[in-house]
Amino acid sequence: MIELKFVSSIAERDIDLLVVEELSVNEEFREWFAARVAGEPSYKSNLGTWHSLSDVLLGESDIVFLFEALSGARSAVLIENKIGAPPQPAQGARYTLRGEKGIQDGYWETFKTCVIAPQKYLLSSKHTESYEVEISYEELLAFFQSRGPREQRYRYKAKILLEGIEQNRRGYQPEYSEPMTNFVREYFAFCSTDHQFLRMQEAKPRPAGSTWIMFHPARLPNGVDLVHQLTAGFVKAFFNGRIDDLDAITGKYASVLPPTASIESAGKSVAIVIPVAKIDPINVSFSEQQESVSQALSGLSRLASLLSD
Repeated sequence: MIELKFVSSIAERDIDLLVVEELSVNEEFREWFAARVAGEPSYKSNLGTWHSLSDVLLGESDIVFLFEALSGARSAVLIENKIGAPPQPAQGARYTLRGEKGIQDGYWETFKTCVIAPQKYLLSSKHTESYEVEISYEELLAFFQSRGPREQRYRYKAKILLEGIEQNRRGYQPEYSEPMTNFVREYFAFCSTDHQFLRMQEAKPRPAGSTWIMFHPARLPNGVDLVHQLTAGFVKAFFNGRIDDLDAITGKYASVLPPTASIESAGKSVAIVIPVAKIDPINVSFSEQQESVSQALSGLSRLASLLSD
């Protein structure tokens, strides 16, 4: 008899929706998850769960779980889910920034950032982002397996998670986007003419959501990254892990930056930010946006020159 596969593959979105469902309808899971994040019982009542919650400037949280804590505080957990895809630069820092913005906007009073992923991923060299809490798929699997004898639904959820774990062991196979890949290839060719010194990263196949382009000029100080955030509309210089030096960096560079630039915290890092035109690499051709790319490269060149002095 031919052995049929349970599913052909598991995407991160499949795990997203599994967790969203349980946080939306399962009081026992909400209590367990909140306690696991806090390190002690902390859940009082449910206030809601959202999938793919986006901020126009700070990007997207895969899942946001909001609950009233035993202390009475409105508490949020901002959750990043990974099966095997490498993180985008400063992804963990942006989760912290979105959490802080949620407090400022009055959506919650406290928050934690959390990543869920197979244990192999969490222990791997590609997992370099900083989150306050890490929860492995294996822990989620144990939750559902232990309740499997009680209900078939739990056994089904455990099966999904197990397939996600096995898929990670077999190796991550990203779904590449032809429009994104072609756009970055044309960007690279354009950059290699007048802005070759910026040393844009190699133009490899890309998923649709990989919208940050990195640059590595030779004279850039160690621990500083140059980035063009295509869809957000910014060029940035990240001083990685330098949040304690925010005042010193501001004092050194603020007076020589263009009027539109700002210097701000980015989680545990500091970022010099210059707004540029937003770019749509999927639906609009490179040639139609070449002038916007040229302006962004000029901004990056200015940052590279400034930081290399």
